Amino acid sequence: MKSNDKNIGLIVVLTMLMMTMVITSSTILFLKFNGKEKLMYTLDSLGIIKNMKQKKYLREEIEQFPYLTVFHKEEKNVFSGLDHEEKILYYKIKKYSYLNGGEIKAVIDLMKELNFRYDYFICAQSNRSYDSLISTEYMYSVIYDKYKSLIDMYLKGSSSDYKEMYIRGIYFHYLSNIYKDDLQRILIEYNMEPYDVKEYFRRNNTFSSQFYLDFVENIDMYKDIYRYYLKTII
Repeated sequence: MKSNDKNIGLIVVLTMLMMTMVITSSTILFLKFNGKEKLMYTLDSLGIIKNMKQKKYLREEIEQFPYLTVFHKEEKNVFSGLDHEEKILYYKIKKYSYLNGGEIKAVIDLMKELNFRYDYFICAQSNRSYDSLISTEYMYSVIYDKYKSLIDMYLKGSSSDYKEMYIRGIYFHYLSNIYKDDLQRILIEYNMEPYDVKEYFRRNNTFSSQFYLDFVENIDMYKDIYRYYLKTII
């Protein structure tokens, strides 16, 4: 009798998996040949969309749907611990930045613990003119005492890419708390050690730099990441 129950349970699970695969494939094909507006109209006609808030949420999900179906072999381990909203954040970051799977996972883990402008951080990290004059070891020495519990918890057993990105993210958070909305100061200190910052200011009488100018030019591209991040913590 127990054997029959197990077989029935297995059949139910397999049936649900097959239905999910069919629905996913059908949705992708519908999006490909009809577009998201037609899909929204169809959902509305079927009475699935109840209000404007739900309509906005569904539109967000539909826009990201194709990305959620793409799994690269090297990303399977990263995906194993992500929930649905984290997967959407993962692909938003992936679309707009040059970060790899381990680096993106570090950003998502930071989002669970620290609230700051992740669009600023990712834009700074993805800046093509970014040529860091400050070592991760220096950043670590500055922040470790203040963020010891987080660093010890998240860096244990992690890849080198993950560790470096996590430390850089905490350091950016640390600078953001000190300099608030002074982006020129945040970015130059993110890029240089204190002595170099003082020398730069002495020579130029400003904290503005090419790194800052490139940041300002590109920041709008990353605002969608921060908007969706805020949505997940409300």
